[in-house]
Parts: sequence; C-alpha cells; structure tokens
Amino acid sequence: MNTLVASKRSGEGLRFLLLLSGMSMTMLVARCLLTQDFYFKLLSWNLFLAWIPLMLVLAMRQASERGWLPAGALWAGLAGWLLFLPNAPYIITDLFHVRSVSEQTLWFDTMMIFLFALTGLLAGLYSQLLVHRLLNERFGRRLTWLAMLACLVLTSFGIYLGRYGRWNSWDLVTDPLALTTAIITSFRDPVALKLTLSYTFALVVLYVGFVEYVQRHTHESLD
Repeated sequence: MNTLVASKRSGEGLRFLLLLSGMSMTMLVARCLLTQDFYFKLLSWNLFLAWIPLMLVLAMRQASERGWLPAGALWAGLAGWLLFLPNAPYIITDLFHVRSVSEQTLWFDTMMIFLFALTGLLAGLYSQLLVHRLLNERFGRRLTWLAMLACLVLTSFGIYLGRYGRWNSWDLVTDPLALTTAIITSFRDPVALKLTLSYTFALVVLYVGFVEYVQRHTHESLD
C-alpha cells in the first residue's frame, strides 16, 4: 500500500514538472516565432539537462523497488546523478540575460526565464529528495543528511564552474585534466568562494523547506 501511495504522489510531482516544462517551452516557442530571435533557445537545452538527474534517480528508484540495484550500480548511478545535478539550479543564473534584452520584451523574457529556472530548481529538489529517501533506507538519518548537505555544496560549486568557467558536466570525461586544473585554480578565486557559499545557503534553505513541506503533506518522515 505504501508503495502504491508513493508512486501516486510521485506521478503527481512528475505531472506538475511536465506542466511547468510545457508552459516554459510554450513561452519560448512563442517568443522565438514572434520576434524571430532565437537566442533564448539555450533555455531548452538547459531545461533538458536539468531533467537528467531526475530521470536517473527515477530509474534507480524503480530498479531498487524491483531488487535490481546492487551496490555497484547504486554508486555509479549516484555519481552520474551528482555530476548532472548542478544543471538543475544552474538555470537560475540565466536570469542575468535580462540585462541585455530590449525594453519591449523585458517583462515577458523575465517571466519566461523565471519559469524555466523554477522548473529546473524543482526538478533538482525533487531528484535530491528521491536520493534522500534511497540513501535513508541504507545508511540512516544522520549520514544521509550529511551526504545531502555535501551534495548541495558540490552543486553550488558546480554552478560556479558552469557559469564562470563555462564547464559542462561531461567535461569530467572528455577533458578531465583541464577541468581538474580549473578546479584547483578556482580555489584561489574569491568569486568562487562567494558564489559557492551564497548558493549553498540558498539551496540548503530551499531543500530543507522542500523536505518539510513534503513531510507535512505526505506524513512521511525522513528522520
């Protein structure tokens, strides 16, 4: 019965995210067709990347429920999930593009980017909640919460690497040496520290609030 209830609620969450994604893409297509300016098509790619960690963890959860998730597959899946997780809240940084849009489309563009950012953020929070549940069953409350907080720190640092260094998740595989050099160099960059700390604070507050909201409405405790 609990599995059925969880699946139903999961379906509701996915439908809501699909609705937000559809609304975001509708605004983007309308903007491109009406203005013949296709600059913001990058938002569709960013939204696609934001969905990847959620799709990975949904696949892991289904495999776990069916008993098809050995330890090796779990850790490999979590590594892939964490690698792509910064792409979800990263879309928030796309809001800086509004400084270069024309006065005529300013409010439309602001709302459009905000909707994309909100969808990416919620997809990321939702995927982390599912990972939280997955790990909670195996490692208990304290270790799992520490892991979740560490993930948020790494996610925030990943946002810095993506926005300022223009690095992508797959660069860890395609160009690991250059990425490692960039990471080491960033330790001496005060912007990296400031952005990582500010995003960590914001994401921790949002995630704790998200978990609290879900627990209150589902009566499911992660403690």
